[in-house]
Amino acid sequence: MVITAILMGLILALTDDGNGVPRGPLAPLLIGLLIAVIGASMGPLTGFAMNPARDFGPKVFAWLAGWGNVAFTGGRDIPYFLVPLFGPIVGAIVGAFAYRKLIGRHLPCDICVVEEKETTTPSEQKASL
Repeated sequence: MVITAILMGLILALTDDGNGVPRGPLAPLLIGLLIAVIGASMGPLTGFAMNPARDFGPKVFAWLAGWGNVAFTGGRDIPYFLVPLFGPIVGAIVGAFAYRKLIGRHLPCDICVVEEKETTTPSEQKASL
C-alpha cells in the first residue's frame, strides 16, 4: 500500500501541469526509472506487489495446477492473498488524495476555470428592468 501510494504521488507530481518538472518525452522515462528504483529498493522486502494482477495471476495458475488452497494462503490460516489484491488499490487512492490535498492545491493552475461572480448594484438592477 505504501509503495503504490509513493508511486501514485510521484506520477501525479511528474504529470501535473502546475508543477515545474520536465514533461514531454522525459516523463515516461522518469516514471520507468521510478518504478525500477521502487522495485530495487522495496522488491526484496515486499515482493514488489504493486500490481494486483502480477500477484494474483500466478496464484490462480498454481491453484488450477493442483496446489489447492495452499496457493492462496501459503499454508497458513489467514487469507494473505487479499492484501496484494486490495493494498495497491487503496494505496493508489491514498497517494492521489495525499498529493492533491498536500501538494497539488498549492501549485498554480493554468487550465483551472474560475467562476466570477456577477456584481451588480441595486441601481443597475433597476435600470435593467
